[in-house]
Amino acid sequence: MKKITIRRISQIVIVAIVLFLAFTHQQYGIEKVSPIHAYCPFGALEWALTYIFSGQFITKLYWSNFILLAMFVLLTIFFGRVFCGFFCPLGAISEWIRALGRKLGIKKDIELPATLDTYLRYLKYVVLLIVVYFSFRYTALVFDAYDPFSAFAHLGNEFDELIFAYAVLAFVVITAFFSKGWWCRYLCPLWAFFALIKKIWFFKLKRDNATCTSCGLCGKVCPANLKIKTADQISHPDCISCMECVDDCPRNSLDVYVFGKKIKKQTFVWLVVGLFFGVLLIVIWTPLWKTKPASNIVNEQWIVNVAGIRWSNTLKYVIDTTKVPFSYFQEKLNLPEDIDMTMKLKDIGTTYSLVNENGETLETEDFRMLIESYTN
Repeated sequence: MKKITIRRISQIVIVAIVLFLAFTHQQYGIEKVSPIHAYCPFGALEWALTYIFSGQFITKLYWSNFILLAMFVLLTIFFGRVFCGFFCPLGAISEWIRALGRKLGIKKDIELPATLDTYLRYLKYVVLLIVVYFSFRYTALVFDAYDPFSAFAHLGNEFDELIFAYAVLAFVVITAFFSKGWWCRYLCPLWAFFALIKKIWFFKLKRDNATCTSCGLCGKVCPANLKIKTADQISHPDCISCMECVDDCPRNSLDVYVFGKKIKKQTFVWLVVGLFFGVLLIVIWTPLWKTKPASNIVNEQWIVNVAGIRWSNTLKYVIDTTKVPFSYFQEKLNLPEDIDMTMKLKDIGTTYSLVNENGETLETEDFRMLIESYTN
């Protein structure tokens, strides 16, 4: 049985944190718990151009997104693609599913032909450009509707709004059973972004040709399916600095270098994990760390943002912030006089068997449209 490494512990901790944040948000709503989007570094990358030119924040993004992105950029420059290797929840889950697939009998990785694999690895850069461009053009997080992380973090909720995201998540899970992260290698825009930073990173992984027997074990354990046994220096942008090849090399023929200085693999791993969690624990206690606004419905000038109203908002909070009287909701939506004002908007229709003009169960969007008609 393979021992649990520090990297694996880091992945377990990250997935556990994401699940905890997702569950508490689903359970208690945006009024009490920060949205899961606040902890995703890709949101900052997606919104960067818009923020640079307009200085505006979208309601789903906060300073926490930008802080996390900056931390991972710096870690990438010094230690390589460690976000993907140590801290990405989807990357970790993909690796675990592939391990499960092997236990279920799918021993050999199913891979595309080498030439096709080479060209498809460029597709993720195209995805990154498309996402950034359209996010800037439409001043919206366009990738959110397709983001498998968003689907994963909603724990099966908001299926209608995230149907494409759930479809992509299904692709991630299904392909992970028999292959090494097709989503990561070919389509993930965040993987593409960190790969672009390879030109300035100080991390090097070198192979000692004198001791290497080209047994191929390094390639078998590589999550990115790189050809390591024939390379003098593993400089491929898809290398995620996971150290799996270093761990499994029977001749210790792979060495880690940072700033041109050789360091022990264990030292490298502890530096990466210690720096990230250490800095994060410090930052979250500073005024810089913001994961939610004072209100997701109104800004500082008390201007109502109807699009910001979420399913987890309570009716009482919506009334208090929008100043739309309960009598108006009652008249237009047939709300009962004794309705539970602390109930989430998403639960009102099903709990009280209420329908809209089209005969469909009352949803959050019905409240949005009603508030918009009143405030305008």
